[in-house]
Amino acid sequence: MVPNPQNPPSQYRKPENPMFDLMAHRKGAVNQVPSFIQQYGPIREVRFARKPDGTPDGGVRQLFTIVGRNDIFPGGQPGSCTTSDLPPTDFETENRKGNVRFRIPLQLYGLGILDGIQDREILGRHDETELIRAELGIKGEPNRSGNDGSITRFGWKAQNKSIMIFAGEAYNVEMGVTNDLFPQATDESPACTANKSEPNDIFRSDPTDDRNQAFNNPLHLLPDWQMFAIFMRFLDAPQPAALSASAQRGRQLFGTDVHNPGVGCMGCHTPTMVTPAQSETEALQNLTVHPFSDLLIHHMGRGLADDITQGKATGDMFRTTPLWGVGQRMFFLHDGRTADLLQAIEAHMSGKGDCDADGERREHNANCYGPSEADTVIQKFNMLPAGHKQAILDFLRSL
Repeated sequence: MVPNPQNPPSQYRKPENPMFDLMAHRKGAVNQVPSFIQQYGPIREVRFARKPDGTPDGGVRQLFTIVGRNDIFPGGQPGSCTTSDLPPTDFETENRKGNVRFRIPLQLYGLGILDGIQDREILGRHDETELIRAELGIKGEPNRSGNDGSITRFGWKAQNKSIMIFAGEAYNVEMGVTNDLFPQATDESPACTANKSEPNDIFRSDPTDDRNQAFNNPLHLLPDWQMFAIFMRFLDAPQPAALSASAQRGRQLFGTDVHNPGVGCMGCHTPTMVTPAQSETEALQNLTVHPFSDLLIHHMGRGLADDITQGKATGDMFRTTPLWGVGQRMFFLHDGRTADLLQAIEAHMSGKGDCDADGERREHNANCYGPSEADTVIQKFNMLPAGHKQAILDFLRSL
């Protein structure tokens, strides 16, 4: 690319978290930005572990509201939706109480591949590593749909069944856009929703095109939420970089298969899976892929626990995050707590605050969790010489 003298690199700005200013104050919005939203930090979704009465919560909290925006006039006139109608959430108090839990966005690449992998492939790969996992203390189990019992696989706790459900839910709870799958708004304050029809983004069903919503107009596109799901379905998996000599050594130490388990990372981060022999989408059939995930949920101990239960995934359980594309990520772990890949590996240890021998909780408001299933693997990793640790990091950065 030829440099543009009117836009020299010296004037480029560092990529900024859009939640820090743009989203909070766009078009006159008057939102206070919580202290945990940092200018150059990760984009964060916020949940509360418990409700005011102490019962479990876990639902997504809306960081910002439409109050003050000059392009939204519910009720027909500016100022009809105020902070009295739509009061902001007191995130700072909840954060000081230790009640705030963070999640960062998951990567979108290769999701169509994961969507199509059969349950029997997931369980078969898991069974192959039974002996190795027993030696390492790794168990793992599927999170499952409450409707048909099949394996769910999307989200930090594998709580969503499909890309379509994942997309529809994200539109609703993260952007406030109701849709065919989630038709009710999370806030229904009359003064702030008077001129807004629900759902916001749906299949066109009008008999005429008076509102540009005719069902039989071939020029109409699908709803945005479904187009987003289709977009995710056809994004290819990240392509790895060529392995250096160090990265090749790191791949062996990471573990390639049951015949070469290395330090045991592959006990959870399954290197290889195969998609079905036949698929309605020909491009997604009969693929040998390398997601480096078993798509199952594991106990990770107090250090990573978020105290939130989703399906069978209890407060310290998370889905094994696919590692393809990890070399292109800036923030790691479910809450984006670190940009250091080595620290992310170390965080897989049990951490402080686990149960006493008699099962009592050590910390105030801390749930009682057992050890992390990754403890033995991380202990083996920590015993490696510095050069071998770096080799594993080089391998991960190549993915």
